[in-house]
Amino acid sequence: MRKPIDNKGNPLMRTTANPIRRGRRRGLATLELVLALPILLFLMALMVNFGTVASWKVRALCAARHSIWGNRSPRSTANFPRPTGWPPSAGMGVAGLPPVLELDGPRVSSPPLGPPGSIDPNTDVMNPTLGLLQGSADMVRQFPMLGKMGQYHLNAQTELLDNTWDFQRMGLGANTAFRIPTIYILPPAPDQEAWAQAYSNVRNEILGMIFGPVDPRTLEPPIWPLDRETDFITYGQIIQLVEPSWNPASPDFHPWLRGFCSLDTTLADERVYGLDDAPGLIDRIQGNKDRRVSSLAESMSRAFINLYQRAIQAYQSLLGADPPPSAAQRAAMQAEIGQLQQKIDTLNQFLQTFENNHGG
Repeated sequence: MRKPIDNKGNPLMRTTANPIRRGRRRGLATLELVLALPILLFLMALMVNFGTVASWKVRALCAARHSIWGNRSPRSTANFPRPTGWPPSAGMGVAGLPPVLELDGPRVSSPPLGPPGSIDPNTDVMNPTLGLLQGSADMVRQFPMLGKMGQYHLNAQTELLDNTWDFQRMGLGANTAFRIPTIYILPPAPDQEAWAQAYSNVRNEILGMIFGPVDPRTLEPPIWPLDRETDFITYGQIIQLVEPSWNPASPDFHPWLRGFCSLDTTLADERVYGLDDAPGLIDRIQGNKDRRVSSLAESMSRAFINLYQRAIQAYQSLLGADPPPSAAQRAAMQAEIGQLQQKIDTLNQFLQTFENNHGG
């Protein structure tokens, strides 16, 4: 076995460690741990505090968003509960902010389509710069570790543009309500009292046609036959005894413009006056022979004729039922059939006269 040599070729001498010096280093690792442990614990406490503050910062942002979405139209914080786990002592709120001038561009600021002249649009209704809300949430908490650091304060904020042009925001009762008085600033009438009285008179007249006074001949309000005619219910129940599938309900004869809401005057004229191949609202009211559209009076007359004819057939079936009705019932049914036939004759005479007068 070769002995170790140095770089000059001389053999190296083995030395033994000094036992006194080696004994002096025993226990230094424990001492170093004791000296470093406070620093490690301090760093750990700082990490715990940082993680706790970051976690509550995220919860504060969520609470701010919760607050602002709870106040978005048509909601209200009165009916919107606080987030689960958000401390009762912590604050939440929402406030309005000034208009967002950056959104006031030339295109979005153009007035909406409508009647020309002196009628000005209500620029606040569809102004995209309005309706900015700011939700906020704040809280004060004690640090979970290193209590001598005191308390920390969190304040989170978020914004939401909430100028939705829905009917609730416009102060309307339904989505089908008229927008014109809200979208446009109508000019004052020369004599406001006279205009207000005229409007009140028309309103009362319309309500009177719906709810009264009662027509002494039919014992019904004048326009009830449009959708509340009692004959369809009374005779419909008789017809249903023979035809179970018959629906004893009053049909709705109103000529509606269903599903139409537009400021396009051309489209409105097409829906009201109609086109060559499509009838309009006036055609369905007055009738148009060129477009082969029956008037409201003709449609209602034919519907009543069909009702009375079905009722006569039902009475005749009941007269021939087994067991047969009593003598009093037969007499009442015969009288009812006679009255129904008179109504049919009257309606047929009306249809004939109407067609002669209107070039049918």
